[in-house]
Amino acid sequence: MLIKPFGKNLLVEPVEVKSPILGDKSLCEYGKVIAIGTTTTEIKVGNVIGYTVFGVNKLEIGAEKYYLIPETDEFILAIIEDEKLA
Repeated sequence: MLIKPFGKNLLVEPVEVKSPILGDKSLCEYGKVIAIGTTTTEIKVGNVIGYTVFGVNKLEIGAEKYYLIPETDEFILAIIEDEKLA
């Protein structure tokens, strides 16, 4: 990956879930963390997270979609510990 997040930002690749874990899909999406910034503390590469869809930066590289999301409780709702999603 050519994108290295800065500071407390996470680079996230969206994942599909069959049934929403944290509520309405229009308010929450899920993704796998593929890169972390230099000062992230809680979240690690490989974690699956639930995040709010409002206020995150969307990136499209070819047909691939990614999100740059700040590691704050305003955007990150939960770390999902489900083997089917990880």
